[in-house]
Amino acid sequence: MASPVSKTGFQPRLIIHPFLGTRARPRCRFQSSTSTTTTRAPYYNEQASTNKTLDTVPARQDAPSVRAPLARLSTASILRTLFLGAVFRSPLLFRPGFAVFEKIANSPSVWMNPDKNPLLRMIVYPLVYKQFCAGRDQAEIAHTSAEVRRLGFSGVVLCYGKEVQVQGGTNDEFLGYNRNKVPALDAEVAQWEDGNIETLNMIAEGDWLGIKFTGAGTNITKALMDGDAAPERFVKAMDRICETAMSKGCRIWIDAEQQVLQPAIDRWTFDLMRRYNKPLGRQALVYNTIQAYLKSARDKVQHQLELAQREGWRPAIKLVRGAYIANDVRSKIHDTKEDTDASYNGIVEDLLQGRFPAQANQQPEEIDLLLAGHNTRTIRAAARLATDLAAHRKLQVRPEFAQLQGMADDIGCEIVQMADQVKVHDRASASSFVPKVYKCLTRGSIQECMQYLTRRLVENRGAGDRMKLSAAEYRHELLRRWGLSWNR
Repeated sequence: MASPVSKTGFQPRLIIHPFLGTRARPRCRFQSSTSTTTTRAPYYNEQASTNKTLDTVPARQDAPSVRAPLARLSTASILRTLFLGAVFRSPLLFRPGFAVFEKIANSPSVWMNPDKNPLLRMIVYPLVYKQFCAGRDQAEIAHTSAEVRRLGFSGVVLCYGKEVQVQGGTNDEFLGYNRNKVPALDAEVAQWEDGNIETLNMIAEGDWLGIKFTGAGTNITKALMDGDAAPERFVKAMDRICETAMSKGCRIWIDAEQQVLQPAIDRWTFDLMRRYNKPLGRQALVYNTIQAYLKSARDKVQHQLELAQREGWRPAIKLVRGAYIANDVRSKIHDTKEDTDASYNGIVEDLLQGRFPAQANQQPEEIDLLLAGHNTRTIRAAARLATDLAAHRKLQVRPEFAQLQGMADDIGCEIVQMADQVKVHDRASASSFVPKVYKCLTRGSIQECMQYLTRRLVENRGAGDRMKLSAAEYRHELLRRWGLSWNR
């Protein structure tokens, strides 16, 4: 059993290095709460830092002949993005729109189930499902995956869109499940195991499998809540999934979930990492997810690095901001969006530059890092920082990037274009940083995927300002295609 998170003696920074540009950002709250934030000293001397700043690293300067990043997208995708973005940003449309999403996702009614109601399916499938999801069968998923690669992305992360959410975050009420009709553990796990193996058979070498432990059913979710050891049937299922992924040349990320479940998820994931993330010289198979909106996020990073170093396995982190704020323990989450941005950006900066204490005795590139996020400013700056550090042979961790299908296509396509430019100009030497970007897609029935999307709507509701900026880029690209725009 993994030891508790150790106290490492460093504190999260409220004002981070200007490379990732959060110092001057306006303060805005996720939701009302009593702030207890106090000024904390950084755990290293910023005055002594020789890091490049945002002002000293050139912004993206595309050659006149290089097409705009969004030129890669289909017109249908741009139109869907503009329409859905308008709904997400509008105070008048968001509440009723979200209520409809939630009803479709969790209603037991045949009339509200788009998989069973053809009239509802005619609306939901082309407008929502095709924008965000991979497909309902192997043919649809193969077509979507091929389209992602055609756009220039490095591959896909395919997730089996099944999970259990704990209602309220503190009790044993499972959203959408009847507590009086609990299936047998073996049957639930077997169905989930087969679903993940089927998912693996739909992806190619270099792709990823995204896993949610709660997808294994209510019995596993209850074991996670109680902090139990992983049941033997579950361990056997994960061994089969890991061995199949390894044989196909794929990687696995284990999603973070609600905090009432997360301590056990971390322990069960570390057990997998001990067995499958060896030897140190090879890329990791299993990635653990850390949510930067948690006040304990920096301690979690340090703990994983220390544990891996002590036990001799390769650490692998998928860093996200967090997606359960609407039904999670609020006191464990940063008080403001600014604090969450500082947490995410500070972790990225310090991993790339080797400034976590546990990195002191590590060789460069002994840690695998996937930055999953939709904040354009953060992702762009992280790619620039990695490029600059690599050019000076100071990059300690090579980040990869991932965004959800249908979200943040502007920055995703921009990073793809950055990689293409490095390759075209034959600069892909040992000192070059060629970024890899993946698109995360969920597969499953329409209703299963709607459950997944309702959480993403909550997560992205606070991104209105970013969506307004990106909407201008999408509108400009659409007008350019219609011959109604001009070069800026």
